[in-house]
Amino acid sequence: MSTESNIATFAAKVPQGHDISRRSTRIAAVLFVAATASTMASQMILERLSDSAAGLATQQDLLALAVVFEIVNGLASAGIALALYPVLRRLSELMATGYLGLRVLEGALGVAAAASLMLIVVPEPGTFTWAVAHHDATFLLVLIVFSCGTFCFYPLLYKYRLVPRLLSLWGMIGGLMLLISCYLILFGRIEAGGTTDLVLSLPIWINEMVLAAWLFSRGLDLCGAS
Repeated sequence: MSTESNIATFAAKVPQGHDISRRSTRIAAVLFVAATASTMASQMILERLSDSAAGLATQQDLLALAVVFEIVNGLASAGIALALYPVLRRLSELMATGYLGLRVLEGALGVAAAASLMLIVVPEPGTFTWAVAHHDATFLLVLIVFSCGTFCFYPLLYKYRLVPRLLSLWGMIGGLMLLISCYLILFGRIEAGGTTDLVLSLPIWINEMVLAAWLFSRGLDLCGAS
């Protein structure tokens, strides 16, 4: 079935489809901002804390705030796909379901990473080292899953012209750059939070904010292929 036929079928199936998609995309836009902002905030807090057990364990208020931000990120990440799923599944159920599954997994891993931070203050020998290592490894996995999710989401936006194609291409390239950064960190080629990591990961985070602004103000263009 052609792109035009799929969009026409979508419009025919959904009464008041514009209102439904508008509401869903605005919710998703807010969640995009919440997910990205909370991730950046938690990482900024963790970078400000000392790398020593004493430094982290004695700043429990900041640790608690970082935990809250990471939990917000996890819940928002899953919420984005849940908000958009009713709209996207009518264009491609396979891609929409794949995106939903990856973002739910991303959210669960994000909460698990946050749980690791709570163990840092436990005064047991070896707990600090294990907790930090577990958090960093889990958070890296969160980014890998997020990157994989972009390969379901942005091609769908691109194919059906739901947003400007430049924005979709930007998202696909940015997701690939982030995935490359994650694997370079995984194999010890670059340092997490270093200059190379920042250069490779920044495009997708900026894209997410631009996309959020577009979704909130313009929504998804369900007639873009016509």
